[in-house]
Amino acid sequence: MSDLARRYHVGITSVLRRCVMTLAICMPIAAQADAWDEFVARCLDPYEHLSFEVVSGLDVQPVDQMHDARQVYGPTEEGYLLVLDAAPSIGERACSVEFAGVEDSQAARDWMIEQVASGRYALGDDGWLVSQDWIEPRLMVRAEASKARTYYAVVETDLES
Repeated sequence: MSDLARRYHVGITSVLRRCVMTLAICMPIAAQADAWDEFVARCLDPYEHLSFEVVSGLDVQPVDQMHDARQVYGPTEEGYLLVLDAAPSIGERACSVEFAGVEDSQAARDWMIEQVASGRYALGDDGWLVSQDWIEPRLMVRAEASKARTYYAVVETDLES
C-alpha cells in the first residue's frame, strides 16, 4: 500500500470511527426487549460507570408535588416508566424502571447470580444486592416481580469501603 493510500485509509477509518461513536452517544435508546434491558441501559450501566441516568427519547411526566425530588419519564412503547429520585429514603440518588405487569426476567436472575458468584455484589438486607470494593460510593440493586408489578432499582449509597 502506498503512503498516500495508507494516509487516506487511516483518515477515513478515523472519521468513520468518530461518526459511529457520535451516533452511539447521541441516538436515543431503541425499544428494548424487556424491562430488565431497559433498566440496564438507562440506570444500571450508567450508575456502575459513575454517570447520569439515560432519559433520551422519553417524555418527562408532570411532577407529583408530594414527591418533588422524583422525576418520572415515559412511558416507553412497552409501558415502562423510568423513575429518578434525587432524595430516596436510602442512599443519595436512585433510578428505577417500573412496569404495571409481570415480566419475570431470566436475564435479571442470571445477572444477579453472576454478580454474587464473582464477588462484585453481595446479598444485603431485604433482598438488595450491595456492590463491593470495586466501586465507591457503593450501589444497591434490587429486582422484584409480582403479579401486579415489575420493578428494577439501583441506588447510589453513601457507603464507602
